[in-house]
Amino acid sequence: MNVMLIRFKKRNLLGFLIVLVLFSGHGKFETLGALGISCMLLATASGIAWHALELLIGLLSTAPEAVNGHSLVHGDSHHHGIDMDHPILALNMTIIAICIKEGLYWITKRAGERQGSGLMMANAWHHRADAISSVVALIGVGGSILGVKFLDPLAGLVVSGMILKAGLETGYQSVLELVDAALPTEQLEPINQTILQVKGVKGCHRMRGRRAGSNLYLDAHIVVDPFSSVSAAHGIGENVRHQIHKSHPEVTEVFIHIDPAYVEFSPDVMDQNEGSKTITEQNSNMSVGEGNVQAIVSHILSSKFPKKFKVERITQHTLQGKMVLEVEVTMPPEIMIREAMDTAKEAEKEIMKAASNIVHVNLQLRLGRPIPQFRYI
Repeated sequence: MNVMLIRFKKRNLLGFLIVLVLFSGHGKFETLGALGISCMLLATASGIAWHALELLIGLLSTAPEAVNGHSLVHGDSHHHGIDMDHPILALNMTIIAICIKEGLYWITKRAGERQGSGLMMANAWHHRADAISSVVALIGVGGSILGVKFLDPLAGLVVSGMILKAGLETGYQSVLELVDAALPTEQLEPINQTILQVKGVKGCHRMRGRRAGSNLYLDAHIVVDPFSSVSAAHGIGENVRHQIHKSHPEVTEVFIHIDPAYVEFSPDVMDQNEGSKTITEQNSNMSVGEGNVQAIVSHILSSKFPKKFKVERITQHTLQGKMVLEVEVTMPPEIMIREAMDTAKEAEKEIMKAASNIVHVNLQLRLGRPIPQFRYI
């Protein structure tokens, strides 16, 4: 049983790593690197704090004359690996080390901000941790020269707190990225404004962003005209994608979901629908599925209006559970316009009687050539 459990856990771990890397690209490796550096920062802070406490406890337990004397200068006191036989040289070298490490911190930090890389930001704090450690060494050397031994451990405790804070912040951010936590709404507001400026977009909602290293993945639902064609709505979505990549280069990939705008049916449409329902009470409680529309409309027109209509195309729009139909038909050329209009109105009423979820029917007479039949690829 234990062997099977171990194998199961190994498989789960392997599957987690595969999904972690392949689903969001290799940006997760960068996040794992940042998490590793944050662990190093936490270990560094713990080491500095532990050593500072040891020194402080040792100094507090030592007699005052020993503290103010020279017994601790050459005794067991720790001086960060600095040769205390040449204090001026030690001071100069420590100052140079601080300047170099602090310079590396700012260079790496700016590069990380420019690239949006959490790994580089964590590495920058690693440089600053080295610089702060050198500051502790500088304080220790200065305290040794002045004979004030408490400066070294006290400075070490303060510095360990600073490094601990940086390590916790970096680690927390890395964990959020690993679990695909959503970014705060205020960070996505500039992208939301970019989307709303695209022509044809009526609104944007349910936007969600997540980071994988320096990569930003975005999910957004855009609202378009519900009567737009599929190709037109797709074109609007592609325009949104293009504008996001153009205005926000940090976005690696955008997943666009297209939703129809919410519409409010006018009172005359609803009154017309209610009037049709009262004619045939039996059918008023029936609803038609989207797959049955073609057969139902064709049956009604062929059975009740024989030799007057030929269905060429049916376009159906589903809005808040209601259905709007656009029926394109052809009629005999000898029929009069007035007769065609009256027959079309009767046919619309008959179709609306067929189901309760059909709220409007629009019969359109085809006069020109039909749309050519394309071959799907």
